[in-house]
Amino acid sequence: MQTSEFISRHRGVMARLNHAFATADEATFEQLITDIYTQSGHTLRTDLARLSQALADALAKFQLDSRIAALAAKDIPNARLRLDHVLKMTEDAAHRTLDLIEQTAPVAESTANDARTLASTLDDRSHNDIRRFLGEVQGSADRVRANLTEVMLAQGFQDLTGQILNGIRTLIGEVESVLDELAKISGVEIRPPTRADAGMLHGPAVPGVSTGTVSDQSDVDDLIAGLGI
Repeated sequence: MQTSEFISRHRGVMARLNHAFATADEATFEQLITDIYTQSGHTLRTDLARLSQALADALAKFQLDSRIAALAAKDIPNARLRLDHVLKMTEDAAHRTLDLIEQTAPVAESTANDARTLASTLDDRSHNDIRRFLGEVQGSADRVRANLTEVMLAQGFQDLTGQILNGIRTLIGEVESVLDELAKISGVEIRPPTRADAGMLHGPAVPGVSTGTVSDQSDVDDLIAGLGI
């Protein structure tokens, strides 16, 4: 408060107070003192309430800004990286499976054909055991070939899951962009996660360990209530 404003506000009160003192008007003097005390208390309570509200707003904004910063700098980028890793693993596994099928199918087919050809040239009377064995080889090769076909058809899941995962990844990328823009508008500093921060993501949270930040709106309300406002 400026000095001139202070003098202007209290000039009349001081004049009446001096007059009551000079005329020995004890009742008026005490009433004026009480009024001054009451007015000062009201002003103090008003200022304290305004300060408490400002503190509550600052704490709430800090909570929001901290969460935005954590999402934009660490949580969303790490989720995107993990999703990229899952996509790569499924694609690599699918390609490897198809490669093995392509390599194994001709071997099974060749084995079945050779067994069939050899069995047709043997004499029934002298090579019954060999013919029976070749028949079993041919049957086994046919089953292997059929199973490889089923495996190849089952790989169709990779196309579907890949489309779903790519859609999720696109959504995460859009959310990351929105968070970056929101952080810039809010003036939040985006810091890359440290090595220690990244390590924390691979384990469960430790119960009872405080991060030193406001956990939710109830903490802000409790703080205001503690001030008696």
